[in-house]
Amino acid sequence: MILLRTALAVLTALCPLSFAQTDAPEPIAIVVSGPEEVKVGRTIVLDASASRGLGENTSYQWFKGTSTTPISRSVEAVYTPDEPGVTILRLEVTTEVDGEVAVFEISKSITVYDRKIMLIADSAVSAEKLNLHLMAAAESQVYLRVLQPEEAAIPLGVEESIFRMLSEESESFTGAESIVLWTDGVKGLQALMRAKESSDQWQSIQSQSIVLITDTSIATLARTANGPFTVIRPERILITRKEAINPLLGAADFQSFMQELQMRDIDSMLIDESTTGVRPWNLLSTLVNFMLTHGISSQTVILLLMLPIIATILAFFKQVVGITTFGLYTPSIIALSFLALGWNLGIIFLLFILISGYATRSLMRRWRLLYIPKVAIILTAVSLTVLILLAIGAYHDITLSGDTIFVLLIMSTLSESLLTVKAEEGWKAALFGIGETVLAALVCVFIVQLSFLQSLILAYPELILLTIVINVFLGRWTGLRLVEYFRFREVFKHLQEE
Repeated sequence: MILLRTALAVLTALCPLSFAQTDAPEPIAIVVSGPEEVKVGRTIVLDASASRGLGENTSYQWFKGTSTTPISRSVEAVYTPDEPGVTILRLEVTTEVDGEVAVFEISKSITVYDRKIMLIADSAVSAEKLNLHLMAAAESQVYLRVLQPEEAAIPLGVEESIFRMLSEESESFTGAESIVLWTDGVKGLQALMRAKESSDQWQSIQSQSIVLITDTSIATLARTANGPFTVIRPERILITRKEAINPLLGAADFQSFMQELQMRDIDSMLIDESTTGVRPWNLLSTLVNFMLTHGISSQTVILLLMLPIIATILAFFKQVVGITTFGLYTPSIIALSFLALGWNLGIIFLLFILISGYATRSLMRRWRLLYIPKVAIILTAVSLTVLILLAIGAYHDITLSGDTIFVLLIMSTLSESLLTVKAEEGWKAALFGIGETVLAALVCVFIVQLSFLQSLILAYPELILLTIVINVFLGRWTGLRLVEYFRFREVFKHLQEE
């Protein structure tokens, strides 16, 4: 017996963790599950059965606020609020652990509302503005639930961040009479459409109204919103200005809200079943709306529609201004990558791509390889560099969409252009070519990233056909380029003197 006790003592000393994990009691945790908001007159059930570590002879008592009269004495509490406001429900749990009686108390706050409005605002909307609307909603006894995603790391990532937020908060939209989208262009509407298509928890949206806030042209945005309307199928979509938010909070119903907008002379446009439909004279617009409503993100559509505009701007720079770039394809791809990533992040990727390509070629000088296999090895090294940069970005919560990664893969081929020019004309010509190419791409990005232009092209994609007409005129340009007037200024002086 003594030997047995000694052996147990030795095992306990050698394996203290295993014995401690077996004998240590589970810590007591009181867990209350149930909704955090409810409409007046709706019954809710709060449940404490998920609590852990409770002992014997456990009893439950539920109280409303500071009341001492329990509303329930079981593990569940059924409660029906009769007035709006914030209701505090307290739970007292009495349990016996190791012969000692312990009492635990936990409170749960429940927002009771008569009217509920959801407000989705992108990161560009300041907290001060949102707080003012929250104060106005409190004065009107309206429960205003504000959702604002984190700032996107890349320009075209705004829609993705809103979509993730809506997917996580889909249950919060139940019971809302209106959804206010205060976002740039149709990004919020696109994200809402994707969220509805990915989940069955959005059935209530068919009886809700969507209010789209914009600072751009209402008619242009309304034309783009027709497609998402046919998928989301809300009761209506109203496009208006930010000045309409407070009247919405104070109106008793939507009809009163519309009358208030007319009285205040606030611009608005209504989209419903009577205003949507396919028209034969705008087939390209119908095609774009079809793409937007069948799973193709607005990011992809914007990149495709912006490419002809970027190419036309670059053609103007080369034919009229006289800027020297690495052809037309290379600056177009760089401009698209800057548009997708943002110019600052895009320049970082471009520099690493060029540096890795040149370093790989320098290391292969002794190998005496033929040109084509050498370029294949360079592209492999550049692809690995892009992969490492994406991993670093993911570590810093910078996640790129598939569309953006596709542009980066195309941009990885640009190192070949630099190496070719460097080998044929030297470092000076290569650096000047890179500088002018990047400068032209930055000018294109500055133009095409304007929200007004993107909304206009999404609404009227037929406008890109005008680039064909513009390029026809540029193709017949026979005059001197602007740069040539500067280069040959001495010649012009001698001609004038003669």
